[in-house]
Amino acid sequence: MISPLRRIAASLTGLAVGVLFITTTLAPSGADAQSTAVKRAAPPAKAHGKSAVHAPSSWVPNPAVNGKDAYLILDATSGRELVADRADELRHPASLTKLMTIYLTFSALDSGRLSLGDALPVSINALNAPPTKIGLPPGGTVNARDATMALVTRSANDAAIVLAEALGGDEATFAQLMTQKARQLGMTSTVYRNASGLPNREQVTTARDLARLAFALMRDFPHYYAIFSVQSYPYRGRILENHNRMLLSYEGADGLKTGYTVASGFNLVMSAMRDNRRLIGVVMGGDNAGQRDRMMADLMDYGFASAQSMRLSPWTSIRKPASARYSATNFDPSLVIPESTPRLAQPALPAAAPPPVQTVSTDQRVAGPAVPAPAAAVPGGLSIGSWVIQVGSFSDSQGAQLALERASSALPDSMRAAAATRPSIAPASPTCRRVRRSTAASSSRSARSTVRPSRSLPGIRRARAESALQPAHERPLVTALPERQIP
Repeated sequence: MISPLRRIAASLTGLAVGVLFITTTLAPSGADAQSTAVKRAAPPAKAHGKSAVHAPSSWVPNPAVNGKDAYLILDATSGRELVADRADELRHPASLTKLMTIYLTFSALDSGRLSLGDALPVSINALNAPPTKIGLPPGGTVNARDATMALVTRSANDAAIVLAEALGGDEATFAQLMTQKARQLGMTSTVYRNASGLPNREQVTTARDLARLAFALMRDFPHYYAIFSVQSYPYRGRILENHNRMLLSYEGADGLKTGYTVASGFNLVMSAMRDNRRLIGVVMGGDNAGQRDRMMADLMDYGFASAQSMRLSPWTSIRKPASARYSATNFDPSLVIPESTPRLAQPALPAAAPPPVQTVSTDQRVAGPAVPAPAAAVPGGLSIGSWVIQVGSFSDSQGAQLALERASSALPDSMRAAAATRPSIAPASPTCRRVRRSTAASSSRSARSTVRPSRSLPGIRRARAESALQPAHERPLVTALPERQIP
């Protein structure tokens, strides 16, 4: 009996040793096993319920951008800063870029250069835009109303490119116009390189500049501002949901926009009304959408309490300007708008090289211009002689700009490359703004025809046409004007 038991025990021992040897040989190391566990536990690529716009693998950080986070809360009536942190340091705007695209679209609608029913062509660039997008039809068109609402709700990159190409000829030229407008609005640190906010190391802004832009949208286009509170918009059988969840979760919130890329973090610009006071808030660099929204809510609560204790003046609604061609109700998708053919801008040839970004020390806040403004006029058009057209003189910059845009839309395409200026003149009466568009060529003649009022009085608009020789490189493309700004 003993001998068979010993043989069985020996056999079992040998089997156990063999199994142990095989397990040791084939099993992964501890580090490999941990890596496998991490890989299995990794979440899907989608971030926070939206398509994340990831920086390309070749992304090179901008040394002037030394972080992601910043915030600023302002009283919209007085411009009083209620709470802020790193509000003047450079940050990447992400889809907050589209606020400027929307601003220029509103301006084109009021000036007559664009109509809501204009059928805008979908280019290959728009078709190939990375998400987020609404899936525009290849070779088809989208009307200006749908494209604008796609920016406001879905933050669609393809719609942003369509609008940029319609208004600027190509996206690079439109980005120059965006930067030019930023300078006019007092956004001294902002540079745009595209219309969508897709990753570009040279596309930078600050929280303060974004607050200025938000205020400019309210001030210059109060008749359109209500579209920022639209929570959903139907397009081609689908519902485009607004990414700004603060419209639902924060009492008094009525706009504006969110943004996200890996390089920027989660950004938000919003405005809210409580107790007849309006605040503008900017939060940049959030870790996720929820954390960003909670931080904005806390900051806005603090801002409203501070405004109450300071007894700041209440918000006064801005009147609809006489130049308004539409209102927010015209963006109602249930309204049928006639399709029209837009006067599309022509691409600029050759494309001008963008100016480099000036770097700043990482321990220095940016208080002034961080990068140079474009100094050269947008190329394009034909040389047809030396001429200057003065549109008129105006007592406010907004009226001057709208008159300039209307006059420009009436020019032939060959004449639209002329430099547009809005110099400020200061006679004995209050400051006026003179609007003119001009160009120069190798002509030895100069003709002058002037119609003048008998007296120089405030608010009188003078109309005159004049032709004069002046080298184009000696004239500024745009003269920045004093505007009502948020400090």
